[in-house]
Amino acid sequence: MIIEVPTTQNVTIDYETAGLGQRILAYIMDIIFIILWIIGWLWLLSTVSGLGMSTIFSGDITFILLLLLIFIPVLFYDLLFETLNNGQSPGKMIMRIRVVNVDGTTPSAGSYLIRWLFRLIDFSMTENLLAVIMIATTKKSQRLGDLLAGTTVVDLKVNSRNRELSITDLDFHEDYKVSYSDVLDKLSDRDIQTINSIIEDNRMKENNYFNQRLAERIKMITGYTYDGSDRVFLKKVVSDYNYLAMQE
Repeated sequence: MIIEVPTTQNVTIDYETAGLGQRILAYIMDIIFIILWIIGWLWLLSTVSGLGMSTIFSGDITFILLLLLIFIPVLFYDLLFETLNNGQSPGKMIMRIRVVNVDGTTPSAGSYLIRWLFRLIDFSMTENLLAVIMIATTKKSQRLGDLLAGTTVVDLKVNSRNRELSITDLDFHEDYKVSYSDVLDKLSDRDIQTINSIIEDNRMKENNYFNQRLAERIKMITGYTYDGSDRVFLKKVVSDYNYLAMQE
């Protein structure tokens, strides 16, 4: 299933939903991180205090408070990371997957909260079985928490071609040269979105007449000149706009 994710550079990127295997591996990695967190803190407490584990768990109020400080982040692990880290826990970061809304936009704090609340049903109460079945069988690879929150998890490798979106995908390089330095003042985000959607439309790519008319319209609005292909000119205008927008 393809999820269209709009970027801040006025480009829509098609991502496939993350596979069941990817999500399971991310889940396992997060469990490992949680275990390491707990073991590390317990070892630190026992080392600093000079007391054994049995003493730590004996009921002393100070140690109880310290244990709460250790285990509270564990309880809210997924909620905290997904909310504060753009939909990615450490496991998801390693697997290069991310939580998004089904329309490709960034989930709200409420959406992340719903996903977190229903982890109890998806994982704990059903021993992970419900989550596995729903991710494997639903159209958008959604567990129950995803369905109720309107979210899913996407593979950040563009169209699963084993490469991540980078600045070079937008035709930007270290030696990128801007031809139209005032394009941000001449055109709006909506103008660029319109141009980009038209020049990327398969029906328009070979339509020289339409490309010419569009190029003429942009030249009239901006006052720009270009002696080469109309299509190249339009793509250059879009690239310059996106490049300059990223610098702000």
